[in-house]
Order: sequence, then C-alpha cells, then structure tokens
Amino acid sequence: MPRKNSPTKPVRSFRLSYECVRQLKDLAGNMGRSEGDVVEVSIDRMYREELRFGNLMIGEGQKPEDNYKVEKAEE
Repeated sequence: MPRKNSPTKPVRSFRLSYECVRQLKDLAGNMGRSEGDVVEVSIDRMYREELRFGNLMIGEGQKPEDNYKVEKAEE
C-alpha cells in the first residue's frame, strides 16, 4: 500500500471488540504493516470474495433480488 497518500486519506472511526483489536494488532505485527493497511487489505479481500461468490453486485440498475429466478411450474 502506498504511504505517500496517507495525509490525504479520509479519516474514519470505528468501535471494535477487544478480540478484533487484538487480531488487528497481531496481523499488523506479522505483516509488518500499519493497522490501517491491514484493514484496507482485509476489506479488499472480503469485497473480492463477495464479488466472486455473487453476493455483491457492481453496476447501475442492478438489484440483489434480480439474482433470484423463479421458474414457472408446468401445468
């Protein structure tokens, strides 16, 4: 992750559980990255996973309910 854009990135604040904070610190230490970078990587991976399995849609005019198709029963 590029560090040169850090001052221009928007700031967000979240309340995380103690377990989540412990995991975040552990991952940051093991990866040698900042906690912010770990959050970015984690969200990016989760986003790609959701796209891969069809749980997330990108594009205009698409609705999640359009994924569900009901076949007409033969009479």
